[in-house]
Amino acid sequence: MSAYDLLQDVIIGAIVFFSALYVLRKLMPKWMRARQQALATILSKPARPYLLRSLGAFLMPGESSGGGCGSGCSTCSTCESNPEAEPEAKLEAKPLEFQRHI
Repeated sequence: MSAYDLLQDVIIGAIVFFSALYVLRKLMPKWMRARQQALATILSKPARPYLLRSLGAFLMPGESSGGGCGSGCSTCSTCESNPEAEPEAKLEAKPLEFQRHI
């Protein structure tokens, strides 16, 4: 195995790893937040070296705002409090028109 093959394997492995983390964060946010909290707590113990403690402090998740519909976060563009979202009553249904092209 050459150095190029090793470098290629490392890069592909990193891409797959970070892609899996992204998918887990999107599909299971509460579970990932709990795992991140646990890892940060383990790394932040006073007996650990300074570098690991600072990494633990960096990984510590922030306070959850408890979002949801009506919180005004407007990240999903589906909340009632989002002024950009159009109400369903304003949309008009138009009938389909089929034309023959001969």
